[in-house]
Amino acid sequence: MSLDRVNIVIEDFTKLFYETESLALKQGIKCLTTTELHVIEAIGNNSLSMNELSDKLGITMGTATVAINKLSKKGFISRKRSENDRRKVFVSLSKKGENALTYHNNFHKMIITSITKNIEKENMEIFTDVFDEILKNLKNQVEFFKPDVITNFEVGNTVEVLDIKGTPIIKNFFAGIEVKLYKEFQIISNTARVISIRTQEGEVVEINTIDAKNLIVVKKDI
Repeated sequence: MSLDRVNIVIEDFTKLFYETESLALKQGIKCLTTTELHVIEAIGNNSLSMNELSDKLGITMGTATVAINKLSKKGFISRKRSENDRRKVFVSLSKKGENALTYHNNFHKMIITSITKNIEKENMEIFTDVFDEILKNLKNQVEFFKPDVITNFEVGNTVEVLDIKGTPIIKNFFAGIEVKLYKEFQIISNTARVISIRTQEGEVVEINTIDAKNLIVVKKDI
């Protein structure tokens, strides 16, 4: 099987599965969007902070807040402020949200049973094993391309600067040492106090770890 065919099969499956999910949702819970249902699924039977929810969904805090506000108005979400830290809000499913989750889970069981009923057990086991490997590889790629502070990357990694946070003084400091957006560096040392990077021109730059935490980068060495 060619890689092009693998790509087509995965794309077609994803498109058809979510189209089917959307049609089923319109018949069962008309007031929810597919995206909102996935937020409900991510919360599940847990009580999550907004940070935990945004991390689990792979979205920004702002996007998660918008989704939670809408679900709260519709009565699917309960919110509770932490007793230890009043700035932290935990979200969980209301009874209405739990019913939506049950409907969603039952749909998944039904559709998976339906689309695999004519496939022999041995072939399903082979498919599952192979697809598990594909998912592991995909997860590695997601982790690879995920932006993070430069101090969380390892010695030897080549990284590209995607964002520089901090005050204007911090940004001017980085500009002064030629650390700019979209510039690539190799990490040659990473300690608790100092991180050392090498520019593409071969120059070594040492940055205090506290300052370095303002650099948001992504891996470039594949």
